[in-house]
Amino acid sequence: MGSVMSRRSKPLATLANNIEEYVSAILLFVMFLVAFINVLSRYLLKASLAFIEEIEVNFFVWVTLLGIAIAFKKDSHLNMGFLKEKTSQRVQKSLTILGLVLSLLVFIVVAYLSTILIYMEITIYHTSSMALDIPMWIYYTGMLLCLLVVVVRILQRIARVRSR
Repeated sequence: MGSVMSRRSKPLATLANNIEEYVSAILLFVMFLVAFINVLSRYLLKASLAFIEEIEVNFFVWVTLLGIAIAFKKDSHLNMGFLKEKTSQRVQKSLTILGLVLSLLVFIVVAYLSTILIYMEITIYHTSSMALDIPMWIYYTGMLLCLLVVVVRILQRIARVRSR
């Protein structure tokens, strides 16, 4: 019975552990498709589909934030390896945690400001995108969700560094 439960939960755990990769892949595929459709439209119909650029730009922001989350998860951000190698393990750990905490603070501030922007869009501004007339708060909410994934990955990274 326990092995059946573990087999069922394994795909969910894999999905949760790699959610940003899956979402990024889907977004990149959609971006490729709409860009390809736009190219075909330009050459075959002699008309550009302006709304496609709106989708591409907003998805690009989301994919960028998800890429940041992936880099924190895999510890693949740039660092000063030369300086890091010249210090003790204890100092390396302290500097790594300091850098992660500062990064965390930046992303928390951006997420907080994004939350305020979403609230203002819903309650006061009521702006919509130019081409598709989609309420802007929808795009901003996608950005906020991606920011929250970054925050979670930074917290996980801090926990991994502290446990070493």
